[in-house]
Amino acid sequence: MQRSILFFLLLAATVAGCKRQAVIVPADRVYTVDEYLAAPELRRRVSAACSNDPGRTAQDPNCVNVHRADRVATAGTLGGMPRTVP
Repeated sequence: MQRSILFFLLLAATVAGCKRQAVIVPADRVYTVDEYLAAPELRRRVSAACSNDPGRTAQDPNCVNVHRADRVATAGTLGGMPRTVP
């Protein structure tokens, strides 16, 4: 009896420690570069999520596309960097 209670408590503690993280990178479909360019808020969120864990997300198609969209969106600009005038 004590063994089954101990097993149940151990199982409950193990399951309680397994939290699912919120998925910010959309896994249900792959967005195109043009779609990311048309949705700057989505692009910002996905780009932040991809940059936060590049080891796992570097090869993710959405991360590849969002980084390309970031480059296209900031082409010819300073990319959010403050302008310095000498």
